[in-house]
Amino acid sequence: MRIKSLIVAGFAVGIAITASGCDSTSMPTPATRTPLPSAQTGQPTQPGNTSEPGGSVPATTAAPETTAVPTTRTVVADPPSPADTAPPKCITAQLRLDKGVGGPIGGTWFLRFINSTSRTCVLQGFPGISQTNGPTGDPVGEPAVRDQGPDAPKPAPVTLPPGGAAQFEFISYPKQINECAALRTNTLRVYPPDNTESLWLPWDNLICPSPQRMLVVRAITPL
Repeated sequence: MRIKSLIVAGFAVGIAITASGCDSTSMPTPATRTPLPSAQTGQPTQPGNTSEPGGSVPATTAAPETTAVPTTRTVVADPPSPADTAPPKCITAQLRLDKGVGGPIGGTWFLRFINSTSRTCVLQGFPGISQTNGPTGDPVGEPAVRDQGPDAPKPAPVTLPPGGAAQFEFISYPKQINECAALRTNTLRVYPPDNTESLWLPWDNLICPSPQRMLVVRAITPL
């Protein structure tokens, strides 16, 4: 009986050990978490890209190339200077010569230039004056000298609108006629300032031959 009891007890212990082994193998193994690799240093992460485990970086998609658009440059002209906007100088073809006021012949006259066109122009300075025989004749005697004394008008621009006029003083000294072998002329030939073409007036007068001077002209002034 004692031997039988020992066999039964040993059999029970074996069953218990077997049951214990079955329980340990049937229990689920808890999941382990694999730590992610630490971020690589010295390599900045580009915007829009992520790092994968193991340090590998997926290939980045190249940004589409942009076509350079040529820029256009607008050239802005400089504002016109006063010289560009000023009326042009008067030319002889624009002018008419008028006898003005004064006299009698052989004294002081205020002759006039009149703008006979529809375009505004400017006169400035001294006319050139000679006594001649005929509109295209050569000077007889000496041409008029410029009076630039302290009492004489100074040259300044004079604007002539269409139909406008400017004047200049012309002086002759007839008292000298008695002191020379005077020559008679019939024309007064006048060159506007800065022009090589002349205008003329009938002018019956005597003049001393060169080198004596008896004609004087002053600068153009507004009328």
